[in-house]
Amino acid sequence: MGAMNRARRKPEGFQVIAHERTFFKVLDLMEDLPRGRVLDIPSGEGGISYCLREMGFQVVAADLDPGFFKCEGVDCLGLDMNRPLELPDESFDYVVCLEGIEHLEHPFRFIRECHRVLKWRGRLILSTPNILNSASRLKYFLTGFYSLCPRPLNEFAHTPVFDHVNPMTYYQLRYALHSSGFRITRATTDLWRRSCWPLLLFYPLQRLYSIRTMRKEADPRQREANKDVRRTMHSLDLLAGRTLVLEAVKAQASGIERIDASDARS
Repeated sequence: MGAMNRARRKPEGFQVIAHERTFFKVLDLMEDLPRGRVLDIPSGEGGISYCLREMGFQVVAADLDPGFFKCEGVDCLGLDMNRPLELPDESFDYVVCLEGIEHLEHPFRFIRECHRVLKWRGRLILSTPNILNSASRLKYFLTGFYSLCPRPLNEFAHTPVFDHVNPMTYYQLRYALHSSGFRITRATTDLWRRSCWPLLLFYPLQRLYSIRTMRKEADPRQREANKDVRRTMHSLDLLAGRTLVLEAVKAQASGIERIDASDARS
C-alpha cells in the first residue's frame, strides 16, 4: 500500500494505542476480503471501526469500557473479553482483535467465543506482540522478561487495559486456535526490527535445536504439524518481526476432543 492510501485512511481524532504499522497491517489484510459483518474487539476509541466502516464493512464494536468509544454511527457494546460474549452464534463474518489477547486472563475462552460467534469459514484477525523474535529471545535470556513485557506486573494495581498479563508465543496461539476449530491461514508481521538482524547469525543453531526438540513428539499427526510450526517460527517475519499478526479461518464446527487423565491411562 502506498503512502497516499495510508495517509487517506489514517483516522483523525482517534487515539490508536497499537503501533501505527500494526493498525495499517490489519487494515491491509481486511482490504482484500469480501465485505461483511465485523466485530471489532477491543475497540478502544474506535479508530479501526471507523476505517472498516469507510471500507464498506458493517461494523459492531465492543469494549470493556464503551464510554471510551468515539466513532459515531457504530454501535459499541460493553463486553468483557474474559467472559462469554453476549452475542448470537454465527453472527459475524469477521472478528478483528487488535492488540487485545495479551491483556486477557482467559485467552483460550476468548478464542472459543470468537469461534462461536463467527459464521462458517469466518475469519479471526488478531495482533499481539511477537515475543519470539530474536531480540525478544535475547532479552528473555538476559533479564527473564520478553520485549514489550519489560518488568514484573504491578501487584498493587490491576490495569488490564495496559498490562500484558498473558503474552503468547506463535505456537501457543496456534495451539489455542487449532484446538478451538480454527486453522491459521497467514502469520505475518507489521515491521522488521533492526535489532534482530545481527542475531539472525544464530539461525542455524536455532533451527538445529528446534528440530531436536520437536522430533521427540510421539504423536505422528503432531510430528507432521510440527514441520509447519518450525517453518513458521523460522520465517523472517517471526525471527525479526515486531508484532505477530495472524489470520485464522473457522474450519471446524468444534474444537478437538478432550482426553481426561483416566482415559489417557487406559
